[in-house]
Amino acid sequence: MQDITMKQIDVFTTTPFAGNPAGVVTEAEALPSETMQAIAAEMNLSEVAFVTLPSREEALFRVRFFTQSEEFDLSGHALIASCFALLEEGRIPLEGGVTKTLFETRAGLIRLDIHYEAGIPAGASRLGVENGTIVSIDGTPAGVLEKIMLHQTVKRHRPSNVSIREIAGYCGIDEGEITRTGLPLEIVTTGLEQLMIPVLHKETIRDMNPDLIKLGIMNRTYGIHTNHLFSLDVFTPDCTAYLRHFAPALGMWEDPASGTAAAALTSYLLRHGVVTSGNLVVEQGKETDNLARIIVEGADPDDPTAEMRIGGLAVTSISRRIGIEAGELVVR
Repeated sequence: MQDITMKQIDVFTTTPFAGNPAGVVTEAEALPSETMQAIAAEMNLSEVAFVTLPSREEALFRVRFFTQSEEFDLSGHALIASCFALLEEGRIPLEGGVTKTLFETRAGLIRLDIHYEAGIPAGASRLGVENGTIVSIDGTPAGVLEKIMLHQTVKRHRPSNVSIREIAGYCGIDEGEITRTGLPLEIVTTGLEQLMIPVLHKETIRDMNPDLIKLGIMNRTYGIHTNHLFSLDVFTPDCTAYLRHFAPALGMWEDPASGTAAAALTSYLLRHGVVTSGNLVVEQGKETDNLARIIVEGADPDDPTAEMRIGGLAVTSISRRIGIEAGELVVR
């Protein structure tokens, strides 16, 4: 029997079972593709990442991504989860400051910047601050991980051909909650076609129960992949926007935290003069006691399609052993 370890890593949070979870298998070199798919189908997670040795010498590792039904090119939060799991295992050498790494994916080489502060007393196995932006990583030299940042590019913007009345009806909200923001519906492309939907009040987004079947049909009709509802009315004072993200056309009812959508929103806010800085933090989720925190850095106010960095922190909430024998999976 072949034994492997799979971790559940919660991304954009330091609270277990909050943020956006991803499964990670860090030693997947011996697993054939069909076994990876079988493991992803067995686990109750939207995405599972499998880490192997790279085929390109400039990359540290290769990461493959599977949903419960298929392999896909890239998941930003699952890539951050993979990086975090490898850091926990001491498999990425760190120096004080910023460690720049390249990971090989089917979407090409993706750069991650690991911000690490050395010189923390070795006895501090867990160190945090009130806003959760600094934690230590067990098993590394004395120090703390501050954030893991993924490089992201916004490709283009286009006007939405969905009416405000139509989208408000599918979301179950008053259309005045959208019109009174003074901001347009707009589709921003990050690799996914993401519909930006401004909403006046945070409570409207928190309490909404959209008709996801109709929303998914509308998305497929108009060539939209995801729906990103945001409000500049926030729960946490240091955040710029509060968000929820729905992707029924992709088979995902609600994405708990989307880094690519945070990048799309930052580009949108810059284009429409809502913010002037390319550095901000957004919060996402329904459970307001445990909202995900997504950091956006380096967006260019003069070129909202320029490369920016998105990321944050992560935490391991579950580690389980999986036995594989004659094609059968046994979770222990």
